[in-house]
Amino acid sequence: MCLFDGRIPPRNVFNFDELGIQLGGGRTNNGRAHIYHVKDKSKYRIVSDDLELVTVLETVCADGTAPVKPCIVFAGKGQQCEEWYEEDDDIFLSTSPTGWTNDDICALWFLECFIPQATKHADPNFPIVLI
Repeated sequence: MCLFDGRIPPRNVFNFDELGIQLGGGRTNNGRAHIYHVKDKSKYRIVSDDLELVTVLETVCADGTAPVKPCIVFAGKGQQCEEWYEEDDDIFLSTSPTGWTNDDICALWFLECFIPQATKHADPNFPIVLI
């Protein structure tokens, strides 16, 4: 069965992506230009290496909607604030030592968020496809 032959409706096709975000904009998002002389061999500037990473797992449906809530992974060791859950209970929040996702976090998000939310959105007569 081919996705694009019309047999699987767009509401059953999802695209998954992982996005890393540096809090504070990172090193290159400060709006400053650095100009160096052509003959200057040392084209360096001093910056801080203290850049906290947050990872977001996001899913978009082929019908143009985003019915599956994201997973947001913060750097830390298991601490989570009650306030994190006040906005939307369906957003999956987690921590890892680096702020990066791992197999365990991704599997939990897939089982606890993606499957139930995608199933609620999709046509039950067709399979759900995750790209």
